[in-house]
Amino acid sequence: MEQDASKLVLETDRLFLRPLHLDDLDALAAIQADPEVMRYFTSGPRNRVEVRNELERCIQLQSDHGFSLWAAIDRTDGHLIGRCGLLPQKLQDHDEVEIAYLIDRSRWGLGLGTEAARAIRDFGFDQLGLGRLVSIIHRDNLASRRVAEKAGLRPERSIQFMNHRCWLYAVRFQDRPNSIGERR
Repeated sequence: MEQDASKLVLETDRLFLRPLHLDDLDALAAIQADPEVMRYFTSGPRNRVEVRNELERCIQLQSDHGFSLWAAIDRTDGHLIGRCGLLPQKLQDHDEVEIAYLIDRSRWGLGLGTEAARAIRDFGFDQLGLGRLVSIIHRDNLASRRVAEKAGLRPERSIQFMNHRCWLYAVRFQDRPNSIGERR
């Protein structure tokens, strides 16, 4: 399925990332209603109202900051398969920008989260001029920790975030891996 190039934020080998809009509600609500997908989120599975609130917040963040969570679209079939992007965070009175990713369970194990995280990392550094990016990952979420590590982020410290013990992963611009040699 063709995507309107003017609305794309990023394109990878297998994904289009574009700003979220309210028309994404049905697909995102189905993904975020899955208890396994939402297992490590404080909120647990989300209902339509909660997903709509998140969508509205993402649309506002995109307008305010020029980045947010974006719709992850499978290039082969045009289906929305998750939401990935950059989120401003306040951690211990420091402003940070988080690489965040959430992929539909039917697409787990294919390297799509890693593909998205690497592209988002490069966008944050190369297009936005950020010097550091983080990921906040529940300590028991081994799959998400592996994605962060494959994207060049390293565990920095344990933190308390939204009533969960999490790992703060981070990468600085000067420490990022060379995208050319990365493996999926």
